[in-house]
Order: sequence, then C-alpha cells, then structure tokens
Amino acid sequence: MLKKQLKNISLAMLALVATSCSDLLTTEPKQSISPEVALKDITGVRALLISVYDRLQPNTYYGARMMIAPEIMADNVRLTNTNSNRYFNERVNAPSAHMQQFWANYAAINEANFIIQGIGGSNTTEAEKASIKAEALFLRALLYFDMARVFCYEPTKVVGDANLGMILRTEPTDDVTKADFKSRSTIQETYQLIEKDLKEAIALFPATGNRLRANKAAANALLARVYLYWEKYADAITYATAALDAPNGATFVTGANYVSAFTSAPNPESLFEINYVQATESLGVNESMHSLTTNLTTGNWADVVPTNELLGLYEANDIRRTQAMFSGTKGGESVVFSRKFPGARGPFTDNIPVIRLSEVLLIRAEAYAATGKEDLALADLNRIRTRAGATAVAATVKGADLIDAIMKERRLELYLEGHRFFDLKRRGQTITKASLSAVVPYDDFRILAPLPVAQVQLNKNLKQNRGY
Repeated sequence: MLKKQLKNISLAMLALVATSCSDLLTTEPKQSISPEVALKDITGVRALLISVYDRLQPNTYYGARMMIAPEIMADNVRLTNTNSNRYFNERVNAPSAHMQQFWANYAAINEANFIIQGIGGSNTTEAEKASIKAEALFLRALLYFDMARVFCYEPTKVVGDANLGMILRTEPTDDVTKADFKSRSTIQETYQLIEKDLKEAIALFPATGNRLRANKAAANALLARVYLYWEKYADAITYATAALDAPNGATFVTGANYVSAFTSAPNPESLFEINYVQATESLGVNESMHSLTTNLTTGNWADVVPTNELLGLYEANDIRRTQAMFSGTKGGESVVFSRKFPGARGPFTDNIPVIRLSEVLLIRAEAYAATGKEDLALADLNRIRTRAGATAVAATVKGADLIDAIMKERRLELYLEGHRFFDLKRRGQTITKASLSAVVPYDDFRILAPLPVAQVQLNKNLKQNRGY
C-alpha cells in the first residue's frame, strides 16, 4: 500500500504479537530484536504504521465486507439470481452470518499501541513524532469504533442490560505470556476511549496532510460520526463543521463530476481513503468491490445489485441513478450495476473511501434536525440533493419527516459505502426486507454479531452476546 518493502523491514525487526491480546491462539514468529530497540529507529516505526494501514485493506474488512455486508444485511442491496453464494446467508440475516471477522482488529490495535507508546523515543523530529502518533491514535479509534458498531449496541440504544462494549487494550503486548484475560468494558467506556483518541489526534495533527493517510480533517469527520452514533448532536455539529471548514483539500464535487470522482485517487470528496496499488494489492477477480458490484470489465461478476426498493427512491433525473448506475444482464436477469467501483486503479482495483464530505454534510444535517435547527438541516440536505439533480426538500418538511428525509438521502448518497445497516441499528429501527418479505426487529439478537467462539472459550471473562 504505502511501500510494501517497509512493512517487510518491520516484520524482520519487530517481535510483535500480531493478534488480539485476548486472541492468544496464534502468534507471529519472534525475531531477534525487541520492540523497544526496533522502535528507536524511525524506519521501524514508519513500517509498523504501514502495517496498521495494510490491515484495513483485506476483502474481509474495507476491501469488500465493510462496504457490502452492512448493505445486504439491511435493505439496500440483494444478490442476483445467478451468484457465487457470497453473502448468501447475510442476505437473510442468518444467525452468526455477520461481521465477526472484525475481531481481528485487535492485531492492528496492538501495533498501534506499540507506536503510540514508543514513538517518543524514536530518532526523528518532534513534528514527525506528533504526526505519526496522531495517525496511530486515529487508526486505533477507527478500529475500535468499527468493532463497537458490530459487536455492541450504541450507548443510547442498549437493549435490556446488554451494555457491554469491547475489551479495551491500550498497552502493547509483544509476548503471549504477558497477555491477560480481560472482561469487556461498558459501551460507554468504549466510546469514551474512541473520543479521547480522536481528540488527542486532532490536537497533534498538522493542519494539512495526505488524504490517503489519516489526517486532521478526517479525524474531525470521524469524531462527528462517533458523536452522531452517540446522539451527542451538538458535538457532532461542532466536529462536522470543523471538517467541512478545513477539509484538507477535499472538495464537494459538482453534479457533472460526480461519477468521475470515483475514478480519481483520492476521490475529490474523500477526507480519508484507503489506497491500493494494483501491482501488489489487487483483491482480484472474485473478492474486490469492482468484481462484486459491477460487470464493467469482461466477465460475469457482480453478485451484488441494488434492491428494487432502493431504485424506486431515486428521482428520474438523479445522477446517482442515471449516471452512477447502469442497466445490464446477469445470467439472463435484467439488473442494475454500480459505477462506484469501476476498476479505476487497475483490473479489479479501486481505492475505498472511508469518509467523504457528502457524509459529513449529512451528519451535520441530521444533528441540526435533531436539535431543532431545521433551516440549517435543510440547507445541508438540499446541497446534496440539488447537486444530484433531485428536487430540493421543501421548507415545510419538519420534525420526524425531516429526519426521515435525511435518512433516505443517506441511502441514496452512501449506497455501497457500508452505512445502511449501521444507520438503522444506531436509530433502534427495524430492518424491513421487502424483497424477502422479512423483518429483523431491533431487539432481535441477530442485530449484534457473535463474539468468536474460540475467544469466548479461551477467555472465561469474555461474555458472549445474547442469543449465541
């Protein structure tokens, strides 16, 4: 991703446990130099930071699953009649068909912990130390937040007494024998750590940075997203505004440039985007977002297509329907494909936008609406709609109807970007799957992912989610 050779250097230098501190089943081989010694050399620190970024890339995380599973587990996408059985169980919300793969985030968290603890002693400038620590804090916050979304209820939407969060580890572990078996924190404590990490990162980041790396604007935007989930709406407005006012070079694209923006690296709207180098990091013909969502290149791919319900929500002139999607055939079935992942970086290779300016506008719109600032909410919402060629929402739309309009717009704008399931979950809403004549109530145990059975068996202090 960011010079693979540096990652190889780090693996040769560092004696790191590359798993969760509660996941003690497998470890990487020890090498001859301790982390304390290796991290004094900034080359090793830089390489270890690259390793954390690389752990975001696989198809089991942002490479595909983080983008598709939240869409198909909700009501935004379906499988074509002829398919490869990928996401077959997720489409019907089968028990245990979820996103529990994200438990592996603890490996990346452990690496981030080494950087956060060790960067102060490295042989580099104070400015680089601050920037690298900020990146590691941002990444640790993102990793914990993604796990919390999957395994836990939001702090204000707890069902019964199921208020558990994640196991919180902020100290690095370089030897399996040094790890301890911890209990899960509360979800409130989990969010508090995420908040603390992002605020510290924001304070440390320089004003501008690389949008293919963590940066100040992205940290402001991610914290705004966290506060939206937490229903701390005033704070969400503050940090969304900070991101929008100083977007680090990101720009809100015009309607004519909407589709082409997804062929640029980074996307002009991306505040943080995961970069892929086609020669070494392509996820290939079977596992990439390109191969799973479109047949723009030769072949019979694209198992995942929008539901008829979603298609029916777009207005006739909406460019997100007329230009960012196109009609085709899959196995004799007439379907609609997406242009968001066109193989722009090379065959089956696209960058993944983690957070875009459009999402930040919708975060602020929702927070404005929730706090009674309806005129401001409409301004943000209609900026999205009019750019797309859709009719502006009327000033007479207020209260719950305005919130509904914003949630609808999130479906239309953020399609295939991994938000729909989490949007319903954070608002405590039932998932209605019209294409299957099925519903998943919010209090259904399937809303949360099961913790990996091996971890629960290994750590007697680790409490499984209800229903599993």
